[in-house]
Amino acid sequence: MRFRPRTLRGRLTLLFAVVTLLLSLLVGLLVEVQYRSALTSAVDQGLETRYVAAVQQVEHASSTSSLQPPIPDAEAFAQVLDAQGDIVAGSPRKLRRQTVLTRAQFEEALGKRILVTADTGPRGEHVRLLAGPSKTGGVVVVGTALEEVKSAQHRLELSLGLGLPLLAALVTFMGWFIAGAALRPVREMIEDADVISARSARELRRRITVPDGAGAELIELAHTLNQMLERIENAFEHEREFLDDASHELRTPIAIAHGELELARMQVPDDSETAIALDSALEEVDRLQHLSSRLLVLARTRAAGPAPDRAFELRESVARAVQDAVAVQDDSASRHPGSGPAPRVRLEGDATARGDAEAMERAVRNLVENALRHARSEVVVTITRDGDWVSLVVADDGPGFRADLLDQGVDRFTPGDSPEAHGGAGLGLAIVNAIVRAHDGTLVLRNGERPGLSGLSGPSGAVVEIRLPAAPPASP
Repeated sequence: MRFRPRTLRGRLTLLFAVVTLLLSLLVGLLVEVQYRSALTSAVDQGLETRYVAAVQQVEHASSTSSLQPPIPDAEAFAQVLDAQGDIVAGSPRKLRRQTVLTRAQFEEALGKRILVTADTGPRGEHVRLLAGPSKTGGVVVVGTALEEVKSAQHRLELSLGLGLPLLAALVTFMGWFIAGAALRPVREMIEDADVISARSARELRRRITVPDGAGAELIELAHTLNQMLERIENAFEHEREFLDDASHELRTPIAIAHGELELARMQVPDDSETAIALDSALEEVDRLQHLSSRLLVLARTRAAGPAPDRAFELRESVARAVQDAVAVQDDSASRHPGSGPAPRVRLEGDATARGDAEAMERAVRNLVENALRHARSEVVVTITRDGDWVSLVVADDGPGFRADLLDQGVDRFTPGDSPEAHGGAGLGLAIVNAIVRAHDGTLVLRNGERPGLSGLSGPSGAVVEIRLPAAPPASP
């Protein structure tokens, strides 16, 4: 799998590292080649000087018929061959018995100077040879061992092998800080954007500030983002105005229609067709009033932005929500007598969460009301803490969710049962989901076992779990 840093700073640092390593490798190769060429050139120049001196000594000895050896005393590696290739003189003593040139090399050296690298030293070592003709008709050979050259090359390779990686690591380390310094204005702009994202819905008219030392590109980016934020803020303002106008404009005609229908219902006999029609119209008006109210709640919840980061006791909010839901249930039971015993609600656990206590109370009230409509005998609300998260589970012993609702039950206009049965419009879970997402939480729907419910064997019915960020425990 290809490694790719998540942040731009990491990617720039990785680019620094790759480029530095490639350049270090290239520089090391160039230095190695140049150094080896310079050493070889120095060896060849030394051999040239020694060859000239040896040739002069041999020619001088031949012209004077001197009994002195034809090889200078300073020569530690030299050999003189006659025209037939026989050894005339050699230094050291071993070279008086061993020819260092092959027959082909000897014949070539009779006509010109040649440079040869071979393993023909006195001790079998690697040597560099310079062979060339002399006026006596033979060949003069001088040579030098390459151990020191190899040692120098090895020291250079060791120095490059240690120094270049350290240099690459240092450059990469510096590149990390340079990239951080270059991206610091971007980080400050991101922090401004985070604050604006969290608070713009609460009418804090803040804009992205251009950090000191920012380049022309960042200044242009900040200007463009501020223009976009201004358009977004205007859209939020228009949406708020629309919601406020809609909340006032819808409530009044619906209330008037409801009052007129009730007044008309009072004027007709109960068993007449007009009474049946008026009762049906009243039910539809009630549904319309309920639907408009929930639509406005949903729209305002989504437009409100992230929830405030405040700690609150979740059990207190849940207890108030349960009390309100039970009151609604009791009121409905009083208007529809003979519907059987109402399910009871049991609350367990306690925890401290972060966010808006009133919004969470509204979400739990929707869940408990929905659970009471479908439960057979009992609804259990459980609060637990798991590390940095708080889990709130609402479970009932009713028929549970349909399989197709487990993945899309939080969508708008997705009722868990027929709207005619309970007057629902499929907005309850959508409102809960919007509130939970504003708290950076998650909402999960499932059907599962819950043995804690009394008189229940088998599936527990619907289980709705809310996970919220937990508040840190208070210090003693």
